Amino acid sequence: MQFTTLTPVNVLTGFLGSGKTTLLNRWVRQASMRNTLVVINEFGDIGLDHLLITQSDEQTVVEMSSGCLCCTLRGDLSRTLQQAIDALLAEGKPAPSRVVIETTGLADPAPILQLLMTDHWLAHRFQLDSVVCCVDAVNGEVTLQAHRESQRQVAVADRLLITKTDLADEERLSYLANQLASINPAAEQWQVQNGNLSPDLLVGAGLYRGASQEYQVEGWLKSASYQLHYAMGHQHATSQQSAITPTLVTPSRQPTLTRHGENINAFCFCIEELITPEALENWLDLLMSLMGEKMLRIKAVVHLTDREEPLALHGVQHIFHPPAPLPNHSVSDLISRFVFITQNVAPSTVAELYHFFTSPTSPAITPTNEAT
Repeated sequence: MQFTTLTPVNVLTGFLGSGKTTLLNRWVRQASMRNTLVVINEFGDIGLDHLLITQSDEQTVVEMSSGCLCCTLRGDLSRTLQQAIDALLAEGKPAPSRVVIETTGLADPAPILQLLMTDHWLAHRFQLDSVVCCVDAVNGEVTLQAHRESQRQVAVADRLLITKTDLADEERLSYLANQLASINPAAEQWQVQNGNLSPDLLVGAGLYRGASQEYQVEGWLKSASYQLHYAMGHQHATSQQSAITPTLVTPSRQPTLTRHGENINAFCFCIEELITPEALENWLDLLMSLMGEKMLRIKAVVHLTDREEPLALHGVQHIFHPPAPLPNHSVSDLISRFVFITQNVAPSTVAELYHFFTSPTSPAITPTNEAT
């Protein structure tokens, strides 16, 4: 099935009390969100959130209440969407033009993203458009320090919504914004009161945008947003120096320390030369096998030696979506760019493993001033 037929999916996440329901209530009532299927995941036998969502003839709300979507309902999500769409069609209504999934406040979004990649029925009908994360302006700082789930929700997000801003002063808002940027520098941040935000700011973060599904490679990758930056490559053969020493630019904001001394690193790794398919496969396979759960999200645009067009890669922990070929005109150069969001994985580890598979006789990579 072609990408033009895939229905966009927006995942709404955020810790307990962060304002997801308030936002969703406003979001789905906007004209641009007509014909939206909303899936609300409640934890426990008695659900409440679906009663708080305003329903109309233009939206369908489905509740999943037998457990937490991140750990027990992966298969149920596929069945729920199938049943909901079949019911709509049986009533003579069109299939949804968009799906919004609201997770529980305790959910790690990563398994949901993985399911969209690996479930056969879902992967042939839906594509991830954005991950939107709500963060409470009053309690967000403490929540991030205390709860691993909150950190991971922020780390994988495309959009960060700082809610309840009317209850926090400018100093607290500024500190929280910097804290969020240290975890996820590429995510757009928006301050929100009472869920008032245009849906246009919450969608359109995927590799394909709009009804035409045109490519927006840099808008999806956002490699320029990462101040922690590695570059590896080779000069021309006529140069006296055969290799360029990888460079590291230390971010102005240090990674946020979390409980137990953990931290989240967000960085871009650039490779100037064409990559052999074998080196790419071996490198990524080793990364995933050694530290899969710590590789929170990976996005990449890759140039290989055996093909003319670049490939887009998207991985969440140890799961990768099948590579998507990109037209040559969608990129501006032949540099491969990998964006990594990791937890307790130093950027030097990623660089050294790549170096191991591509230049085994070269000196080891020794970047300086690196935050670990």
